[in-house]
Order: sequence, then C-alpha cells, then structure tokens
Amino acid sequence: MAGLTTTQSFSDGDTVTAAKLNNIVSNCSIDDDAITTVKILNANVTLAKMATGSVDTGQLVADSVENSKLNDMAAKTVKANATNAGANPTDVAVAANKLLVGTSDSINAVGFTTDLELDAADSAAADIRVADALINGKSTTTVVPANDTVLVYDADGAGNKLRKATVTNMMQTLPALTTTSGVVRLATQERAIDPSTSGTVDADVITVNQSGSMLAKAWAKLSYNKGSTDDSGTLTVDASFNLDAPTYAFASNRGLVTFPITTDLDASVTDYCIIVNATYLDTNQKTCACEVTVDTNSSFTVQFRDYAGGLRNASRINLVIFA
Repeated sequence: MAGLTTTQSFSDGDTVTAAKLNNIVSNCSIDDDAITTVKILNANVTLAKMATGSVDTGQLVADSVENSKLNDMAAKTVKANATNAGANPTDVAVAANKLLVGTSDSINAVGFTTDLELDAADSAAADIRVADALINGKSTTTVVPANDTVLVYDADGAGNKLRKATVTNMMQTLPALTTTSGVVRLATQERAIDPSTSGTVDADVITVNQSGSMLAKAWAKLSYNKGSTDDSGTLTVDASFNLDAPTYAFASNRGLVTFPITTDLDASVTDYCIIVNATYLDTNQKTCACEVTVDTNSSFTVQFRDYAGGLRNASRINLVIFA
C-alpha cells in the first residue's frame, strides 16, 4: 500500500476476516516522506505539534519579524550588545542628555552637559550646541602669553577652520601702525627722544616714566582787565590744565600771584621748571620780568615786575610747568 506499511498480507485464496482487517488498521504505519504539503489541512499545524527548537534562523522568511513581535522595551532604551564580546543584545538605557558611545571595551551612555547642551529639553531637540558653562564654568588662570592658547576661527583656513593660537600671537598680529587699534611697543628712551633712531616705528610708545619729565605737568593762559598799576581788576583764567584758580591780593601785593596745582606733583619733587611769558599794559603792551618766589609740589608763586624793578599787574600771562 503506497505510503503505508502493515503487518498483514494476503495471498490468493486467503479468507478475509474481521480480525485480519483490524490487524491491518492497528498495525499500519506511515512511510517516511509519505506526507506531503497537500496532505495537511490548511491551518491545522498547531504550536503544540512543533518541537522545541524546531524553528531557527533558516526557517524565518527575511523581513518577516515585525517590531511589534519583539519583546516590550523599557522607555528610552535601545537594543545593543554593550559588552566586549559576542553576546545577545540587551536593552541599554539612554537617559536625558546622554549619548551612546563606544569605549575600548563597551558601549556606554555618557553625559555631555558639562560643556554642551541640547537646543530643547524634549522631543523637539534637534541640535547639540555649546553651553555657557564651556567658558563660565571654568576656573580662572594666570595667563602665560607665550605658552597659553586660545581658540580662533581661521577664515582663510581649509577644512575645519577652528585653529589655536598663543595669546602672544593673538596680541601681536595687528601692530598699531596705520589701523585704529592694535599692539604697541614700549619705546626705548633713545627712540622716545629721537624718533629717527634706527628701528623706530609708529607703534613705539613712550612709557609713563619717560613721559613724566617730557610732558607738561600744568599750564595756563590768564588775562587781567585793568592797567598794570590798577589793583581793582580781576585776573581771569582763559584756559588751563592741572591748575586751580590763582590767588592774589593786588591792593597789598601788586603783581604777586600764587598758582595752586590741582594734582600735586610727587612729594619727592623739590625743583621743577616753570616757564612764564607775561606782558603788562602801560601805554602799550610791555614784557614783564617774572620771578618765581616760592615753589612747592602743590603750588608756586610768581612776582611780576617791569624791567626797572617796579611791581606790575600782568595783563597777559602764559605759563607751563615741567618736572
């Protein structure tokens, strides 16, 4: 019997009995490879009829396992093999403000909020950007200009235009020669006095110690509205620098004027140069003889006379101090 094997056989002339028929049914077996697909009723192979481990990768149709068929995952997790060897995937948690990165022996969810931040805290986030803490969160340092570096954008560079430069190079890349700003150089005393000295450039500047004795410490221009022997007039300061209003009492001290210095000279200054040019009004303007009678670091007094020695109230006074 095709596809079936029994323990009962018949020969010509054998009598068919109920016992023999029952024996055929009870001892009948299905031959190997005898059941084909067409012999199985549709939708009649159940899970219970399948052996454990009987379905492996080779039996799965490509792209047939949908995400919905996978086991549920905890919120904000990804499937990955986070070990340093072949292994089954696990659900790796990725919390807020974390990124998955590969290390030398694992995959870790690492934070980045020390110096960076998301442009939004929720699902609207699209970019990672520099956080204020990148600068504000850092400690201060004492800069060594020749060694310490800063980050710059190299507009003319190729590829990634971020470059580094020492503080010294940053400060010295724009000498203040013809521009409105830039780096200057402290001039030597020789160059400060004689700009034609070899090596002098427009960016050379004199120091406060050099300029202290070269620049005027105070100056003034004054005028008197009466004649040289009329003591009733007013001495007016037309323009001045670092001098307060002068004091005088021409009725008792004709031609004697004291000039207070607004910002006192250094206490160590005991001698300084006062240049005075003055005229007095007689029938016309005549040059005064000017004598400094008192000079301290806070004021000085000038006596004005004619060249015959007579006391005169000067009508025009120009003076300057160097110290």
